[in-house]
Amino acid sequence: MAFAALISLKYTIKKFVQSDFERAYEEGLMSILEQLNTARQIYSSYDSKRLKDVGGKMREVICRLEDLFEESVIYFWEDKEEKEEINFYARNLKEMKEELSTHSFCTQQLQHPPITQTIAPSHFFSNFFLLFPPEIIRLAYKEVESLHQLFSLEDGNNIRVTATLEREIREAAWRLEDVLESLQVSNQHFLPQSQHLHGAEMSCLEEEINLFTQRGRKIEEQLNNASARPEEDENAAVSSGIVQFCEEKTKMVGLDDELRNVKKAIIHHKGSSEDSKRKVVSIVGMAGIGKTALARKVYDDIFISTAFDFKYWLTVGPEFSTKEITRGVLNAMGLMFDKIRTGGDKELAKFAYTSLERKRYLIVLDDIWNTQVWDELEMYFPNNSNGSSVLMTTRLHEVATYASSDAIIEKCFLTEEESWLLLRRKVFGEEHLCPRQLEDAGKKIAKKCEGLPLAINALGKHLSKAERKPEYWDRVAEKESSVIIGADEEATKALYLSYKYLPHHLKACFLYMGVFPLDFEIHTSKVINLWCAEGFLERNSHKSLENIARECLRSLVFKSVVLLREPSSNGTIKTCKVHSVFWHLCNREAGRTSFSIS
Repeated sequence: MAFAALISLKYTIKKFVQSDFERAYEEGLMSILEQLNTARQIYSSYDSKRLKDVGGKMREVICRLEDLFEESVIYFWEDKEEKEEINFYARNLKEMKEELSTHSFCTQQLQHPPITQTIAPSHFFSNFFLLFPPEIIRLAYKEVESLHQLFSLEDGNNIRVTATLEREIREAAWRLEDVLESLQVSNQHFLPQSQHLHGAEMSCLEEEINLFTQRGRKIEEQLNNASARPEEDENAAVSSGIVQFCEEKTKMVGLDDELRNVKKAIIHHKGSSEDSKRKVVSIVGMAGIGKTALARKVYDDIFISTAFDFKYWLTVGPEFSTKEITRGVLNAMGLMFDKIRTGGDKELAKFAYTSLERKRYLIVLDDIWNTQVWDELEMYFPNNSNGSSVLMTTRLHEVATYASSDAIIEKCFLTEEESWLLLRRKVFGEEHLCPRQLEDAGKKIAKKCEGLPLAINALGKHLSKAERKPEYWDRVAEKESSVIIGADEEATKALYLSYKYLPHHLKACFLYMGVFPLDFEIHTSKVINLWCAEGFLERNSHKSLENIARECLRSLVFKSVVLLREPSSNGTIKTCKVHSVFWHLCNREAGRTSFSIS
């Protein structure tokens, strides 16, 4: 994927600069200083007569050293102490030049061994700078850093545009990285073989960096233009920002205990005024686990309907419109007349707030994707101390924690028995009378769904249209359930959104989970070490790479795409796994984006 390729290229350039360029720079500078000391020793060892004989050669050596010295200090030596040391030797060079300025050149001493030996190392340093000019390397690094920052933006338009440019960015980054690494290897020990500049390699490097820079600037322009355009939701069926109420009413499975918990959390009991303050309750869990179904069951409950003066259902999604949500609330209250319809955001918000202020309301915010949504919507819902509640559903634990001060209810997976009951109901209707010869295969199919209602419903829809013969059901039972689920467009969209809206730095970590076997319990220490070794984690001067990897894993758990299996005694994650539907998503996306590992 493109973000991982950019991170890899970024650190290849850094490694290239730090391990070779700076090392060679330091070695070259040390070589100059050693040559200077050698020259001084030679100078001091000769009497005045012999000094005249070698003076010219000495002058040549020192002039050469001075040129190299001045050339080299242009680049990286910014430290105060280093500058003082450089100035000290620079003064010595100047003094020696002045002292030698009166001596004549003697050709018989040109081959004096100590002098010719001291000249040679300087060629390495000179050639290194000629082969790898800092300004070219810096140009590449600057462009990578710029693209990296743009990729880190998480607005809807940015995500959509970067998705379309994935392959172009990834291939450009890989190509430049290959050139850098091949040059690094081929020129690691170039001095013993050649004292000359590798012009073809130099040209290749410049050409690739120029191409990468041109592509990078074109991509930056597209990303910047995208952020200024209004959004069009390509997943309207799943993630609409338009207010809507879902009318579908079907009997749910395995929700009784959770239903009681949610009702208890949102209903206010008589007591102090503190008990009557607006409550905010969240239902959290992975995609397809039944959060919306549970919220809908609460919303439709007769007792809930009588407990509130006004209730409204809002499907928000990852790309939402605050204005449309506000208009939906006002419209539901019968207050959407022309004056309000044409009002601005502030007027709409104020009118919605005032209209709800005297009511005991229940607002359901279904499918919340970020804390910004709550920040923007909370102001519309007055904390009026008359027993109002807001119920939200989200895949993201950080959103639930941020918004819900009253209760967070974790939606659980179905048991094997509940899974089989739901599958029977989906295939055979409310009677759910399954022929005995299909039961064993049916239970096996239900078990493979690992308690995920989305997967069970997708398989149930498939089986309801297929042959009801033991041979066919046996074949389905032997297949990977996700193969069939993948053919269900609605299920695929719902699952894909969890990947699509991951921050770029987590996408590579998530895709990597697909390298482990299906249904494999992964020791966190192992996956953390592997992530660190792969090089797609962004380094931080304040944290170790291991701690950064640990935080990435925790984020994937909090975003409900990786499951926590066993916590350790100190509260960290000991083992984890990915659900089978996400395991197949990992492998499918890894293939589509050409994501590869070492």
